[in-house]
Amino acid sequence: MFPASRVGVRLSPNSIYNDMGSPDFRETFLYVAQRLNEYGLSYLSLIDGLDLNGFHELGEPMVLAEFRNVFAGAIVANGGYTQETATAAIASGNADLVAFGRPILSNPDLVERFTNGWTLNPPADPGIWYSFEKEGYTDFPTYRES
Repeated sequence: MFPASRVGVRLSPNSIYNDMGSPDFRETFLYVAQRLNEYGLSYLSLIDGLDLNGFHELGEPMVLAEFRNVFAGAIVANGGYTQETATAAIASGNADLVAFGRPILSNPDLVERFTNGWTLNPPADPGIWYSFEKEGYTDFPTYRES
């Protein structure tokens, strides 16, 4: 068993995936985030973007600042961030870290690309996200190879 300080929780307040969304989504997610303070978690991961799954449109989309007001621990933002928007989220104090899911698939050297201002590879095709083959999943070129 892991201590709570080694556990994170991920919430997707804006998603419509699997028919998520309810008229009281804002109150529900803020209540949950506030209650999570009681556990001393390592972090709260928030998918705050309006990604490919769509937005449930049951009110205005939730933003990081709402969660920063109620959650005292580390916040990891996720959801369509670019280098610029990630830097802004951290600089504003609304996020402590930003996770990159899709860009890291097609850019195995994403950190170096951000550091050096290099262009990114085209996004990975969603059809290969869960592939058992290396082609199109683990064979994206690094910047020097492209």
